[in-house]
Amino acid sequence: MLSLMTRWKLIAVSAGGAVCFGIMFLLFWSGLPREQSATQEPVPWKSHSEEINQEEMSAGASVEKEEEPEKKVQVDVKGEVKAPGVYVLQADERVKEAVQKAGGATDNADMLQVNLAEKIEDEMVIHIPGEGEEPLNAPPEESSADTAMVNVNEAEQTDLETIPGIGPAKAAAILSYREENGSFETIEDLSNVSGIGEKTVEQLQDYISL
Repeated sequence: MLSLMTRWKLIAVSAGGAVCFGIMFLLFWSGLPREQSATQEPVPWKSHSEEINQEEMSAGASVEKEEEPEKKVQVDVKGEVKAPGVYVLQADERVKEAVQKAGGATDNADMLQVNLAEKIEDEMVIHIPGEGEEPLNAPPEESSADTAMVNVNEAEQTDLETIPGIGPAKAAAILSYREENGSFETIEDLSNVSGIGEKTVEQLQDYISL
């Protein structure tokens, strides 16, 4: 039989082997890969550039929402429209929209004289003329001072024919009157000429002199 001392040595050797085996097993187990939990999801990683791009997109969207208000203008629509008055329109609208705002043109309106495509401006006056009426923005007629006037006491046949409303027959009648009665003392004396009445004399006053 083994002595008591020998038994204790065998037990110590056996215990030391068990401890070494346990340490080796723990080291082997810790080196194995661990599986991620099925319920845990990976956190997405964003680069610094992606974060900046998202910030710029958000800033751009906010700028688009803060649009400047559309500019308004006021125009005065007059003449042959159904509801004359002052109307507020967008700055980029045309005369056509202004006329529509005023109820549209009347049956007596002469729309051939109106530029419906013209852009409107603030404080603009839009006048729709009637048949035979000149628009307010029409160029003024030449004054009598700028018109070459004809002296009916000195003019010859061809000169008299340049007067508006005086043709060859009336020019000859003026010359005949002068030969028989002398020079005209007043412009109204032209009404004594055959074929020339008082209304004709009124029309000729801006074109003749004595």
